[in-house]
Amino acid sequence: MLEAYIAHRHDETTRTLRAFVSRLHEPVARPAFPSLLPKISIITPSYNQAKFLERTLLSILNQNYPYLELIVIDGGSTDGSVDIIRKYEDRLAYWVSEKDRGQSDALNKGFRRATGDYVGWQNSDDLFYPGALMALAEAAMRTGAPIVSGNLYVANHENQIYREVRYTPMTRKSLAVVKASIPNQAALWRRDLMEKYGFIDEKKQYCMDLELWSRLLRAGSNVVVPEAYGVYTVHAETKTTTMDHIHRSEREQIVKGLNQEEGRSGTKVDDLRVVAQKMLAHARQGDTRYLTEKFLTKLVGVDDWQREPK
Repeated sequence: MLEAYIAHRHDETTRTLRAFVSRLHEPVARPAFPSLLPKISIITPSYNQAKFLERTLLSILNQNYPYLELIVIDGGSTDGSVDIIRKYEDRLAYWVSEKDRGQSDALNKGFRRATGDYVGWQNSDDLFYPGALMALAEAAMRTGAPIVSGNLYVANHENQIYREVRYTPMTRKSLAVVKASIPNQAALWRRDLMEKYGFIDEKKQYCMDLELWSRLLRAGSNVVVPEAYGVYTVHAETKTTTMDHIHRSEREQIVKGLNQEEGRSGTKVDDLRVVAQKMLAHARQGDTRYLTEKFLTKLVGVDDWQREPK
């Protein structure tokens, strides 16, 4: 019953998302002072993701962001992905299809070509929700924060949204406890800081985002933009599903390093203190309904946001 209620509440957001990625939309009027906005570079790494790739590209292009640099790095796909990329190549700053050493290598190829003030990546099976880039860019313009990030919708392969995940600002200490705390599907960060602290760790197969946050947060906590949403797509081929053992191993390694650098003992008391602070931050943000739903879903044993509702 609870899952059905939550899924029903997302009916409108689902309709909005499906219309948004159904086709390429004509540009609308730009903001009054676009020159004040940062240039944004988005990297999309892809390999044999033809069934999802076009909707991802549409979710980026349909943002109608005036200073967008979209770079697609394909790993030599043989499933028709290249045809999809060519369909939109006049709107791409750069694209290539060639063999690489995996997602992290593909990302770094893109980031080394990026020229934006802020950069980010969108996986070839995930999406930006309407308005996300403008909301993130305006926050970046106001704050100059090292990372600006939003919240997350979780959807299935048919773009049906059935869950929402909300976030609070992170420090390196809280990152060691909360872990999955900044969604790359709705995050941008300063390119100059990436050049200072280093690009993606190519040894990481899954937790490359967590490892990157652990370095970028040395420049200060992220700014959460509540109205900016990314969309994480759950399907049978999702890396979280197929590489869970690697995910856990990499996460433990990163957390151990963070605890050592931050002088944290990593005890349960320390962890509970951080979790309590996070709950208070949610309350200050006005996330009362979210906290209530999260408590109820955990209580009835349906808090696994990777699992589609029955």
